[in-house]
Amino acid sequence: MGLTTFIVQKSTPQGVEPGTSAFRGHIGQLEGWVSIFGNIILFGIKFIFGWMVSSIALIADAFHTLSDVATSIVVLLGFKVSQKPADREHPFGHGRAETIATLTIAILMAVVAFEFLRGAADRLFFSDADIDVSRLDWLFIGVISLTAAAKAWMAHFAYQLGDLINSDALKGDAVHHKSDVYTTILVILALVGAYFGVPNVDGIMGVAVAIMILHSAYEIAREAIDDLLGRPATQEFLQQISSLAMSVPGARQVHDVVVHTYGDQRFISLHVEIDEATTPAVSHNIADNVEHKLAHELNAQIVTHIDPVAVQGDTVQEIRGVIEKALTAFSDQFRVQDLRIVGDDPVESILFELPVPADCNQKEELELCLREAIEINHSRAAVIIEFKPQMTQ
Repeated sequence: MGLTTFIVQKSTPQGVEPGTSAFRGHIGQLEGWVSIFGNIILFGIKFIFGWMVSSIALIADAFHTLSDVATSIVVLLGFKVSQKPADREHPFGHGRAETIATLTIAILMAVVAFEFLRGAADRLFFSDADIDVSRLDWLFIGVISLTAAAKAWMAHFAYQLGDLINSDALKGDAVHHKSDVYTTILVILALVGAYFGVPNVDGIMGVAVAIMILHSAYEIAREAIDDLLGRPATQEFLQQISSLAMSVPGARQVHDVVVHTYGDQRFISLHVEIDEATTPAVSHNIADNVEHKLAHELNAQIVTHIDPVAVQGDTVQEIRGVIEKALTAFSDQFRVQDLRIVGDDPVESILFELPVPADCNQKEELELCLREAIEINHSRAAVIIEFKPQMTQ
């Protein structure tokens, strides 16, 4: 049993089951409190040692560690708010408070980075001060190395918990801890350089520390902004949705899957194709069965739209085959959907949708190719093609 698993098992209140909102809130609170107490201790060690030898890089690293306390408090508040139930002003709940907390972490890190970039540049270019090597020895450097090891464990702990509940806020806190490991390594290099009499090494490493913190802030902010703007669902998750839906009798194809995430809450809408000959009562039953299955398997709220399509008869199969063969000349990723055929001998109209990527620049060539392929055997039919953006967010 790993240490993280042991801590989770021992700290989880009785009756709180994994996968529940209560468990998610507990894990967020656990990571936050461990980070707060750990970082306060490490800040004290780094600041006192940095003050003892007048190291701007070590003092900057100390305040970087202190900023982790602030970010952990943000994590605690974010998880507390995210557990609030839906209300009139927030009908989808408060799950994205976690994402806002993640973005706040990035902003705090950026502020710390700019402050110490200024301080390090001042030490490098405008000050004659340098590290006081009279108090510097290998035991001193060894203690600072142990703080890096402690932060490495905290990063591992935060990432494991973030992975356990799929939380970007905890993973962002893990990135913050990890960046502290790298900055402490740079500080150790500065101390070793000063020990051997290399000039300006403290200022140089101070600049490097600030830049590394700033880069970490950028990476965390980018992830949070992607979530707020609407990050696409993974192909694996979309495939899981389609497979589960099509396992329901009567459901033939699935398309236009839309996934919205609010913390641990998911809202999924999808279109399910059924045989156009299906009665309204059976169609409604198919939709209900799809919604119940997905809600149970994925712990999500589901909305299903039924699309009756032509699926039987030689003419239908022949036209579908012609369309699919023409599409393979462009990409095997294209899939025809909502195929409808009016008339049989002769066919009067052929209507279908074609989802394409948002940046697709081949629509005119696609439409011309499809029309030419269809007109070989159905020259009198009106062909209506609707290009739709692939809905995967």
